[in-house]
Amino acid sequence: MTSKAVSPTMGPVRRWLTFICGVCIMSVGIALTVHGQLGTAPISTFPVVIGAATSWSVGTVTAAMNIFFVGIQALILRRQFPVFQLVQIPVAVLFGTVIDLSLFLTSWAQTDSYLLQWVVTIIGAITLGVGVYVEVKPKLLYLPGEGLVITLSQVTGIRFGTMKQLMDWSLVLISAVLSLLLMHQLVGVREGTVFAAFAVGGVVKAIGWLRQRTLKDSEAEQTARV
Repeated sequence: MTSKAVSPTMGPVRRWLTFICGVCIMSVGIALTVHGQLGTAPISTFPVVIGAATSWSVGTVTAAMNIFFVGIQALILRRQFPVFQLVQIPVAVLFGTVIDLSLFLTSWAQTDSYLLQWVVTIIGAITLGVGVYVEVKPKLLYLPGEGLVITLSQVTGIRFGTMKQLMDWSLVLISAVLSLLLMHQLVGVREGTVFAAFAVGGVVKAIGWLRQRTLKDSEAEQTARV
């Protein structure tokens, strides 16, 4: 696994600010899906279940889980693990911290209305997708979850998209089992989880398509003026 290529259109400071902005937007999206109470995105199901079953906050569990992911990457890659990717550890702590902050700031979004719960869940999934797009745009580094998927994809030869789905649904299955064992009900894993699993990727693809379309239109206008 190598660090991502430098984006030629961004300076170092702008790249870091964009990355951090993306992480913060993602945290808001996750917080909204939690408050929607219909199930979170697959990557957040485990922290939500453990957070509900223990005194740990969702952000704390998220940070611990992501640090664990970094450790697995290092164990698998050993000497091939890029030292730069250790930056994922403080990023994991930042991610967990802003998730807890976002959960506090968006607590007003909780509702008992099933229809409004869907509204909150949909807005959360869209926000999460926007955050993912912004986070990957500077091509700076990986969030630990993404880094682990890339590592597993490299060592197994399985395509990234397929491995991503395998990891996401494995987390959902583990979280569902733990939820039933610890709380005798499904918490964090519901119909909204299935929606978010497809919606987040769809939002990222849609934004990418719109951006490419805008760039092509802009280039066409410049060519026409010349």
